[in-house]
Amino acid sequence: MDRIKLLSLFISIALYILSYPPFNISFLIFFAIVPLFLLLPKLSPKEAFLYGFLYGFGFYGINFYWIPNLVAKFANLWVGILANLLLISYLSLYYGIFLWGVKKKEESIFFPAFFMALLQWIRSHGPLAFNWGSLGEPLVNIIPFLQWASVFGELGLSFFVVLVNRVFSKWRALNFHKKIGFILFVFFVFLSGFLMLGDSEIKYKIGAVQGNYDSFSKYFYTNIYDQFIVHRDLALKLPNNLDLIVFAESVLFCYLNEYPEYLTGLRELSEYKNSPLLIGALERRDNKIYNSAYLIAQDGSYVTHKKAQLVPFVEEVPFPFTLVIPEYFRGLIGNYNRGPGFNPLLLKEKSIGVLICFESLFSDLARELSKKGSDFLVVITNDGWFEGTPAVYQHRNQSLLRAVENRISLVQVANTGITFFVDPFGRVIRESKEGERNIFVAGLPKRVFSVYTFWGDLPIFIGFIIFLLIKLIKE
Repeated sequence: MDRIKLLSLFISIALYILSYPPFNISFLIFFAIVPLFLLLPKLSPKEAFLYGFLYGFGFYGINFYWIPNLVAKFANLWVGILANLLLISYLSLYYGIFLWGVKKKEESIFFPAFFMALLQWIRSHGPLAFNWGSLGEPLVNIIPFLQWASVFGELGLSFFVVLVNRVFSKWRALNFHKKIGFILFVFFVFLSGFLMLGDSEIKYKIGAVQGNYDSFSKYFYTNIYDQFIVHRDLALKLPNNLDLIVFAESVLFCYLNEYPEYLTGLRELSEYKNSPLLIGALERRDNKIYNSAYLIAQDGSYVTHKKAQLVPFVEEVPFPFTLVIPEYFRGLIGNYNRGPGFNPLLLKEKSIGVLICFESLFSDLARELSKKGSDFLVVITNDGWFEGTPAVYQHRNQSLLRAVENRISLVQVANTGITFFVDPFGRVIRESKEGERNIFVAGLPKRVFSVYTFWGDLPIFIGFIIFLLIKLIKE
C-alpha cells in the first residue's frame, strides 16, 4: 500500500466517523466514499475488496471500541476482543463486497447506489441481521433530506448518499449540463423535503420514566424490590389520566409473570394513576424465556410483546452456529426464545406498536406494526450497556428513522437514556439527558399517511431490476 492510497483510506474513514455521533457533522457523509471512489482506477478487484474491508473495519473498529470492556464484565477481556473482531470483520465484509462490485462496474453512476442498498437490505435480514452504521443514518440531522425516508425508507437515504458521493467522484469528467442537472436534482430533493414537513394534532399524552438503573447493577444486583420502588416512586410524580406510562426494557430483571406481588403493585399503580403501564421484564412460558414488554391495564389484565428480533450471539446463537460454537461460549450467551412476531398491543381504543431495543434498528419491523394499525410506536431499551458511548445516540437516531419512515409518532424510553419523544416528521418534542433519573410527559401527534408504509423497499428493488435490464439491453 502506498502513502496516497493509505491517506485516501484514512480520509474516508475519518469523514464517515465525523458524520456520526458524537460529532454529528452530518453533511460530511456526502463525501465519505469519494476518496475511495477516486482510488478505484488504481486498484485491482482484489485490492478494491481489501480497501472496502479496511474502510468498514476502521469505522466499526472505532464505533465499537466499547464492546471488549462490556464482554469482559461477563467473561474476560480476551473473549471481548475476539467477539469484537468477529463482529467488526463480519460487518466490514459488506463494504469489501461493495467496493469490489463498484470496481466491476467502474464507469457506472447509479450502480454503486443500488448495490449499497441491496447489501444493506441483505445485512438487515437473516440470522445475522445487524443494521448498524448505515450511510443514510446521518441524515437524521438534516431534516429536509430526512423526510424522504417517508417515501423510500432508510435504504432510500443510503441510496441518495452513495449517489451523491459517486457523482462528486466523477465531477471532473461530467459535462456542464450534467453538473447543472445534478445541482438542480439535489436542490429539488432538499426543497421538496421542506414541503413534506407538516403538522398533525396532538392526540396522545404519554409519560416516561427514566430510572437511571445501569444495566450491570440490574444484572448482578438481585434486589428487584429496590428497582420496583425506584420506578414506582418516579411514576407517582407523573400526572394522572395519561394515555400510557412507559418504563424501560428490563426494569424488573425477573420473570414478571411469576411474581404476582409485582404484578399486583403495578396494577395498583395503574389504577391509582388511571393510566395503563408498559414495562419491560422477562417472561417464562412453557420453559421458554422471552424478553418481553408487558402492557398492564387498570384492571390488572395484561398482554405482552415478546421480543422477536434477537441480538445474534448476545441473546441467542443463530442456527447453524449452534453446531460449531463451543459450549463455553454458548454458556455466555442469553438463552432467549424468539417471540411469535409483530402485532400491536391493543388497549381500549388505542393500538400500540412496541419494539424492544435491537428491534428498532429494522425498518421492516416498524413498518409491519404501522401497517397493522399502530397509533404510535414505543421503543423500550436498555442502553445502559453502552455506558455513555456514542452508541447511545446512534440507537436514538435509528429509532427516530422508524418514526419518519412510517409518519408515526414515537417515544423511546431507556434505562439510563436517551429517552425522547418524536413527531411523525422527525422533530424531537422532548429529550432526556443520558444518566438522568427523571420523568417526562409529552403529547404525541396522531400519525399521517406514509408512502413507505404502503410500498416499503419495493421501489428500490424495482429500480435496480430496471437498471440492470437497461444495462443488459445496451450490452
